[in-house]
Amino acid sequence: MAGILAIGTMAQAQSTATQQQQRHAMRKEGNGGRGRLFRGITLSDAEKTRVKAIRAKYGTEARSLRESMRPAMQEMQSARQKHDSAAMKAARERTASERQNLQVLMQRERAEIRTALTAQNQQVFDANVKALEQRRAERGKNGRGERVRKAKPRGRRGVSQS
Repeated sequence: MAGILAIGTMAQAQSTATQQQQRHAMRKEGNGGRGRLFRGITLSDAEKTRVKAIRAKYGTEARSLRESMRPAMQEMQSARQKHDSAAMKAARERTASERQNLQVLMQRERAEIRTALTAQNQQVFDANVKALEQRRAERGKNGRGERVRKAKPRGRRGVSQS
């Protein structure tokens, strides 16, 4: 019995590690986060050059803002693990201005990137921005980062519930 439990735990740990590696690879390739804004867009060489320059321009400032928030974010993570909602809220409030500045910075970057695109690519970009904002709004309705799961029907397998 213990062997079966150990094997199951190891398989789950490997599965979780693999999922994390896949998410990391997606972010590294640009398919996660900001990369979703370019889904369905094929950039010309000139557009690629302009977008790369814009990202570099805003990247250093965004990086410094994230670095300044790092200690408070680590405190939030620690508080979350301890189930200390008061400490989580306090740490989050300490980062409010940096988070706001980061949001404004990202909006400026997005607007500048949009102007670097052709009219056709701007339409797709705008649709991707709208989809991203809708996903964020849904996540906000369901609780921060929480996903809604569909209820599974209860009952024994293969037996109809009439």
